[in-house]
Amino acid sequence: MAASEPLPLVGIVVPVYNDWHRLQLCLQALARQSYPPERLRVRVVDNGSTDWPSQPSFPLPLEVIAHRHPGSYGARNQAALGWDVDVLAFTDADCQPDPDWISAGVQALQWRARPPRLVAGRIVLEPQAPGHPSAGEQLDQILGFDQARTVRRAGFGVTANLLVSQACFQDFGGFHRRTHSGGDREFCHRAVAAGAQLLFEGAAVVRHPARDWNELVRKQRRIVGGRLSLAGDHSFARLKVLVQSLRPLVSESVRVCRYQPLGWLRRGLLLSLVWRLRLAVLVEWLRLQQQGHAPLR
Repeated sequence: MAASEPLPLVGIVVPVYNDWHRLQLCLQALARQSYPPERLRVRVVDNGSTDWPSQPSFPLPLEVIAHRHPGSYGARNQAALGWDVDVLAFTDADCQPDPDWISAGVQALQWRARPPRLVAGRIVLEPQAPGHPSAGEQLDQILGFDQARTVRRAGFGVTANLLVSQACFQDFGGFHRRTHSGGDREFCHRAVAAGAQLLFEGAAVVRHPARDWNELVRKQRRIVGGRLSLAGDHSFARLKVLVQSLRPLVSESVRVCRYQPLGWLRRGLLLSLVWRLRLAVLVEWLRLQQQGHAPLR
């Protein structure tokens, strides 16, 4: 970028559904960004929340958009598509970006680069009690949100920390609006197949609370529902979703066994949770084969 060229105008998209308290923490973190504030825009997309105060106040200037149809990817599309910005930065209401998040992400993105780039930043999982994670939180720390691994092995970056040029997002049509989960994977795969480059940037950091056991189960159930939404009514595609959803059992078990800080008792406990988690996936897949059962939001 030439020295005289202004920094790109960055639009930050934050979807939220019944998470008012953590949204405030997210916005406070966005207010501390080192990137010039005059080159930042923020859109919060309310996906039908019922926990907002009657007169909400915010720690920084922003625009609130209402998206009444269930699904965070449709909400992200409503905020992002057609927005007059140069770069889109996606995060979630339960995330707290570090001060240099946008600066590092924009530098890695090189938004005018050809072929276009997608930048997936680092996600740090933090337990509720620092240094004393519950079993569920520790399992999430071992298995969840390893962006470098996700980019390298799965070929996508999650929308808790993803930057893309507006032109690239428009050209590839945004996220698949029907799915409640997995839209980031589908979009990144589609963009990369069309010639975009997917990069990991470790200096663009977002912090996310580690999930407890109930949240882990809910997340996996949502992932199954999202994949089945994309599969439609095709029997083979739906069976493929089951195989994809159960396949991580072996690799997850190996990762727990290789995690050095664990003692044998703790390792055994976490291994049992891995198996219970995949059992919950199977039960959810079977539930969604029944007519009239909707996927979780």
